[in-house]
Amino acid sequence: MESQRLGRVHLLRLLAQLEEEAGDWDTVYLRNDTLGARQPRPVFDSETDHRLLQVDTLMEDEHLHRELAKYATGLVLFHSTSATYVIAPPFSVKSDLVSTGRPDTKPLREMMEHPHRIVLVLVTWGAYVAALYRGTELQRHKQGTGHIHPPHKKGGSSSARFARRTEEQRREFLRRAGNRIDERFGDETVDYVFFGGNRLILRPLAGHSRFVEKSAPVLSPRILDVKRAKLAALDGALAEAYSSVLFRP
Repeated sequence: MESQRLGRVHLLRLLAQLEEEAGDWDTVYLRNDTLGARQPRPVFDSETDHRLLQVDTLMEDEHLHRELAKYATGLVLFHSTSATYVIAPPFSVKSDLVSTGRPDTKPLREMMEHPHRIVLVLVTWGAYVAALYRGTELQRHKQGTGHIHPPHKKGGSSSARFARRTEEQRREFLRRAGNRIDERFGDETVDYVFFGGNRLILRPLAGHSRFVEKSAPVLSPRILDVKRAKLAALDGALAEAYSSVLFRP
């Protein structure tokens, strides 16, 4: 299947086009739990429902299966005799839904237009920035840096000494970053949290940040592509957080 990443504006534009469509369309919304569950799937009237068979056929595509697992937000399907659109949405599908008729875009549109409370936590070695958004509007942020020596290239005792020093500096950096994130966002209740930067940092960071640790149930499994955690990276990270993946047969 062909795929392309859609930003928020482009997905809303696609929904507007679908809302102009007439004729018989099958619309399917599946929560991530339902998508991963084995038969029976209670959302369908029967195991032979043609809409179930359509989803099962599509799920045989390895790329689609991989992206749906990466997003872990569920699946949205719009299918007619003339076109098929399969979407991995940026946020979780809340309710299973199946309908036939005009494309039912309302749940997906509401998902994209709702002012979700989102926190971005971007961390790379030596720099961090965390920001709270209401929808796409920045509410507040916290940023900081910390010096970390690069690995020593030579071998011997000097290399071991530098490695220990680097590890100590990394621990101190994560402790300080975690404390600052907690000071700024520790009392916040949010809908979603997205981490960006070095994926190896996330687990140890959670050990130093109560906010990151308690946010595990709403933490996206996606790791946002951030080369350097600084204020200038926020716009791109938010756009990626809001992005979906569109599949076409």
